[in-house]
Amino acid sequence: MYNIGIISSSTKTNQDTYIDALEESKYNISYLDDKSKLDLVTNELDALIIEETETKTQMSVICESIIKVREQSSALVWVLSENTDKSTRIVYMKLGADGIINTSIDSDELVLFIQGNLKRYSKKNQKSQDFSEKKHLVETAPSKKRVELVPSNFSVLLNGKQEVSLTKLEFRTIELLSNHAGQALTYEEIYKNVWNGGDEDKQYRVANIIYHLRRKLEVEESDEEYIKTIRSKGYMLNG
Repeated sequence: MYNIGIISSSTKTNQDTYIDALEESKYNISYLDDKSKLDLVTNELDALIIEETETKTQMSVICESIIKVREQSSALVWVLSENTDKSTRIVYMKLGADGIINTSIDSDELVLFIQGNLKRYSKKNQKSQDFSEKKHLVETAPSKKRVELVPSNFSVLLNGKQEVSLTKLEFRTIELLSNHAGQALTYEEIYKNVWNGGDEDKQYRVANIIYHLRRKLEVEESDEEYIKTIRSKGYMLNG
């Protein structure tokens, strides 16, 4: 049984029937019309669907919702939008949205899309859990540091094999996390040590730089997770 949160628009859309179909498929649907409700159920969500509104504050509401879920959960996040421009879609994706779905999609097709992704999400989580359990049962020999800094090249060496080039800001961020490996650093701590300037867009800047680091360090074929999100805290580098 999957738990799906819905942040619904203030006006009805042509996609209302997809919610009915999900309920008929025995999914648990939670309507989250304010922040307090999202706070209460975030840890229990398997997916969050955000219906874009036509209000002036829609972008900030969506960004805050995505960040909140990403801080506390690995749940799938989709934004249901009618005509979001490219730059806004990129912002949503960088903050952690798994996809931007156009409202023109047929409701039956949308339900199949959601069901398929949730099944893959469930299998991936189960695989990760099985791997963790096996890891605890097997004694392994000491290994090299997973992420080694190469200051002269503004790069890092992954598992003693692959060198990855970084920008100066990316290197300063990974250097900070490396100096505190195994310790969670808050958005405030990361921002203060990496950027020099005002406090504007603090949370977005940190989330954005972590997004780019993960893109470079964590390839699709690997199950390696170098930078871990710590719920309600920030980020931590896995030794």
